Amino acid sequence: MRLLKQRDHKKMPWKNGGGVTYEVAAAPEGAALDAFDWRVSMALVEAPGPFSAFPGCDRILTVLSGGPMILRTGDAPARTLDDTSTPFAFAADVPTTAEAVETALLDLNVMVRRGRATATVTRHRGVNLRINPREASATLVLAKCGDAAINSLHTLMTDGDVLVIAASDRPVTISPSTQAVLYEIRITTADQH
Repeated sequence: MRLLKQRDHKKMPWKNGGGVTYEVAAAPEGAALDAFDWRVSMALVEAPGPFSAFPGCDRILTVLSGGPMILRTGDAPARTLDDTSTPFAFAADVPTTAEAVETALLDLNVMVRRGRATATVTRHRGVNLRINPREASATLVLAKCGDAAINSLHTLMTDGDVLVIAASDRPVTISPSTQAVLYEIRITTADQH
């Protein structure tokens, strides 16, 4: 189990050069953008424009703050996403465009390579989160808009911090402050099925 502080997220240019992303974690660690099994990052979206294409990958996008954003994916109807929207899953190799961005927004991107991994993202407000690590290959928990206490580490997560929990770790309880929102990311790799 390890706590990744916000300041340690790896700043990288978008694949299409249109902005900046902050990589939180990827597997295998240090994998190039065309070689990861899974990748978790956050990006600041300040203007309309195309999303980078990731052939053979699926993406879950969750607006953390700001927005809303109108997103068009392929021929599907446009969707309006904000920080109350359900995390939105779509194919990362289908042309996707942010058609309108009302105010700059921060989003969470979880990408998995098809056939190698699957993922879910769940938003939790105002509840303690109990994680059983054996239910996934890896579980990541992002804290936003406040602090959260981690019972087994006796430390606080602050805004933007991410706790990475391996399947071999002990169960953990994360207790958020009143205003904090926790984002639970569960990743299951093909070898765990």
